Amino acid sequence: MSRNRTLAALASLALVAALAACSTSEAATQSGDGSSAAAELAPLTTGGPWNGVAGKTPVATGPFGYAAETGIADEILAKHGFAYEGFVGFNNGPPVVQALQTGDIQVGFIGDTPATQAKASGLDVPALVIAKPSSDIWFLTKAGGVTTIDQLAGKKVGLQFGSNFDKYGRAVLERAGVLEDVELVNLLFADALPALQRGDIDAVPVPATTAGIWRLKNDFPVLSKASEDDPDLLATNVSLTSRETYDANPQLAAAVWEVTEAGIAKIEADHDAYAQWVFEATGSPVEVVKEAELWQYGTQAIDPDGLETVQSTLDFLVGSGAAPKAFDVSTWGVE
Repeated sequence: MSRNRTLAALASLALVAALAACSTSEAATQSGDGSSAAAELAPLTTGGPWNGVAGKTPVATGPFGYAAETGIADEILAKHGFAYEGFVGFNNGPPVVQALQTGDIQVGFIGDTPATQAKASGLDVPALVIAKPSSDIWFLTKAGGVTTIDQLAGKKVGLQFGSNFDKYGRAVLERAGVLEDVELVNLLFADALPALQRGDIDAVPVPATTAGIWRLKNDFPVLSKASEDDPDLLATNVSLTSRETYDANPQLAAAVWEVTEAGIAKIEADHDAYAQWVFEATGSPVEVVKEAELWQYGTQAIDPDGLETVQSTLDFLVGSGAAPKAFDVSTWGVE
């Protein structure tokens, strides 16, 4: 009996060990599947120009950024095989294009002018989204300066060369018949503010939100607003990627647009909440955000009005010699 009891005990231990091993194996397999699924999500880092106040962490502030920062983008991106890694801020558009080419970011949110210039210069940068034109631009002048655009003849105007504001500034000056009589100075916005304060330049076109912030502490008159005086010069934004990134991630266009749609819906549902979020993210006061925003959003990834703006930008760039050749804008988008 002793031997039988011993054998029975050993058999019981063997059964327990086998069950434990099976359970451990199943758990490991489940854990492995989960880890594998997570590992299969391609990291997605975005980038774009950043003009927030000092001390703030750069974030994308358009519909995509709003969706990402409020947590509604994660599930959408995961469904398409991506995991959001964050946003990288740049001084302006051209460095964003460079970061796309090096693979430091996978999606870049930039204005139509630098985006179009990159494409016209021969870079293979597929357009994932071409937004409805809704970016307002204000032409500011120094305190005690001119009161109309045509009075800028013989004066200095700051422009961020290669940007939407460069295109807008030159177009407005040309329409006033004074483009050839104005000295144009290439300045980043960070340098344009002190230059305007000192009177080193007489005027500068800037994003409406930037203009609103500057005017809180400076008596800068507004010479012109795109939304009121030249609505055909409203800027748009283009979401770009590199050909290498797009070919490796064919779901990227659908993912970016679906997140953008979700962000638009959330903004439209509560403008006040969005303005408050922009304030917390960038330091732009709520009243400035509300005054600068036009609340115009498209319903297609490649917006027809956006394409018209891109075409006008391309015509401007080629006509001015800033871009070497034209391209078919209708085939740029990769929906």
